[in-house]
Amino acid sequence: MKKNYLALVLICALMYPLSAIAQKRTKKVRDSTKNFQLTALPVLFFLPETGLGFGGLGLSTFRLKGEPKESRPSSVQLGLTFTSKKQLLFFMPFEIYSDNEKWRFIGELGYYQYFYNYYGRGVNSQEEDLETYDADFPRLRFSALREVFPGISIGMGYEFDGYNVINLEPDGLLDNSNEIGKDGGTVSNLGLVAFYDTRDNIFFPTKGFFLQTSAFTAMKFLGSSFAYSKLEINASYYKQLKGNHILASNVFLGTRSEYAPFLDLNSLGTRRTRGHNARRFQDNAELSAVVEYRFPIAGRFGGVLFGSTGTVSPTLGDTFSSGFRNAVGTGLRYIVNKKEGTRIRVDYGISSEGGQFYFTINEAF
Repeated sequence: MKKNYLALVLICALMYPLSAIAQKRTKKVRDSTKNFQLTALPVLFFLPETGLGFGGLGLSTFRLKGEPKESRPSSVQLGLTFTSKKQLLFFMPFEIYSDNEKWRFIGELGYYQYFYNYYGRGVNSQEEDLETYDADFPRLRFSALREVFPGISIGMGYEFDGYNVINLEPDGLLDNSNEIGKDGGTVSNLGLVAFYDTRDNIFFPTKGFFLQTSAFTAMKFLGSSFAYSKLEINASYYKQLKGNHILASNVFLGTRSEYAPFLDLNSLGTRRTRGHNARRFQDNAELSAVVEYRFPIAGRFGGVLFGSTGTVSPTLGDTFSSGFRNAVGTGLRYIVNKKEGTRIRVDYGISSEGGQFYFTINEAF
């Protein structure tokens, strides 16, 4: 996305008082869950492609009835944004634990009606080729995993996106391309998911290792419009240096088969590789790495310094010989819930093509 300074100023100004109000309010909330906590924040921004945008972000953490207080908390996030150009973003990612963490249910419900960037494919795509298009689609992600050995969980996952792509630039780069899915279609994929997780905290790990692997394939009998498969490996390592000074690192490797729809390609500019414009570099395969230094500042405030490098290419083998794109950045954190470690995140990442602001809840990885 382009820079939205208005959003950053308003968010930073509201960060402390709103989170404090949320904490006071949620101390009184009780239902069938334990230790229910709720944080809610407003969002206000302006972009040429959207006009005025407004909405909110929320995060609830809780433990299901009967779960021990030492167990990891379940969480549900909620984001809802409207714009003056009749665009809409609704997303609700969740992570639920039960049976003393032996069962893990993760996924997302969402509906997106928004603008997206297209520069073509590859790590050598040109910045001046930028086009935007509109797409709207409902989204469902759901995985159910069972712990089979300490720290190791295995299960099944399902993905659904119902793409409707509109407002392509007439006779433009995307309109004249052979991109699969530029006229819309349905993603309906079924796959296997496995976790190895020794983190001491899911929101703010200070030590431990996290490895997620997944393999999905399109299922025609479930209504998929596309015939493709994909594999992803996402690994993070956390080391406590001294006190609350943390070194966090992440390596991501992902690949799609030849006939993947262009809206489901790998891309730099995600929550990990901050600093690149959204979907700036995209292709079938991605190899990226991030290192982040997290440190306390004062009270509930903390800071981060991060750097990333990554590439995209037509095949997985090509990633090891492609040119890499680098980015660096810094950020501010405000701890909303000291017990669980939930926090508000504001980052600024910069690459050779400029900088990008990011505002959300919880760490990038």
